[in-house]
Amino acid sequence: MTGCTGYARLTPRSAKIVLGAVILVAVAAAAVTLSPLGSTNIRPGVKGGADVALYRAEVDRIHRGEGYYEAAAAELAPRGFPTRSVFNWRTPLPMWLLGKLPAAVMGKLLLGGLALLLLAMALEATARDLGDVARGWMRPLACLLLLTGALLPTVLGDLFVVPVLWAGVLLALSVCAYGVNRPYTGVAFGLAAVFVRELALPYCLLALGIAWWQGRRREMALWLLGLLAWTTFFALHCWRVSGLIGPDAIAHQHGWIRFGGAGFVISLAQMNAYLLLLPQWVAALYLVAALVGFGGWTTPLGTRIGLGVCLFLAAFAAVGQSFNQYWGSLIAPLLCFGVARLPASLRDLWTAATRPAVSS
Repeated sequence: MTGCTGYARLTPRSAKIVLGAVILVAVAAAAVTLSPLGSTNIRPGVKGGADVALYRAEVDRIHRGEGYYEAAAAELAPRGFPTRSVFNWRTPLPMWLLGKLPAAVMGKLLLGGLALLLLAMALEATARDLGDVARGWMRPLACLLLLTGALLPTVLGDLFVVPVLWAGVLLALSVCAYGVNRPYTGVAFGLAAVFVRELALPYCLLALGIAWWQGRRREMALWLLGLLAWTTFFALHCWRVSGLIGPDAIAHQHGWIRFGGAGFVISLAQMNAYLLLLPQWVAALYLVAALVGFGGWTTPLGTRIGLGVCLFLAAFAAVGQSFNQYWGSLIAPLLCFGVARLPASLRDLWTAATRPAVSS
């Protein structure tokens, strides 16, 4: 039977080199987590949830009639959060919307509903994908199981107030919409993600680039208009925040450019409920597994997800501090798609590596 991943086309020599590289990278990634280069914000005895408590307090203030910026200004500094940089202030949309709901818990129901929609769309998108035809429903079901760990935080406690969690669900919905041939729905979900959290911007730029490369002018126009609207929205946000930053505002001791490298991106990959219960070296192997899966996934859906994940990993290798580990929620659902492809990728790699060489 013909292989269903790009690795099936490798020569025996090339396949052996790739297999060796995968083993070396996996060992090196696991070693990083056990060395001083490791990065984690999950430590016994360290009080967490400060961001969640902040966002919930802002939502409660808005629910009582305050404006978002007044609520943020009243909560940030007293809770010890730096306020000198505009990037310390979340954009208003997610907290404002949650605060305007009749009850904040309705936000959890809404996010949970989006998570359920994502599970259904992911199952359909991976089943339709050309690479899954030969293997039926096994890989779609594997992806579904992995997604339950990435999406479990959407229904835990007050985590529904965290904007990056919404952005991660919306980004995954966007790629799945493309997977079920609903590109305009994909545009809508992608733009919703960046309006919720500016960290989603790399995916939107990638999607714009893909639309341009493939000559889909109407879709490209929608992305351009949406990003223009977001740019205006973010500029107004920056202008409003600038008037609230006082001369005594404190800043982070270190800037956002930290070059955390492999240690930080591995910590991001750990943001799956199942992986958080395990040693971090398991998350390192999980990340390598996802990248191997993406490397052999050459269909349009696989290319979109794989490029998106690689773009985020490259950015986060340079930007972000150890306490930003929760940013991993942005890519946690996307990584599940790559890991689900690992068995097929390894099978084709092994088959290619052990295939008799063709005599010239």
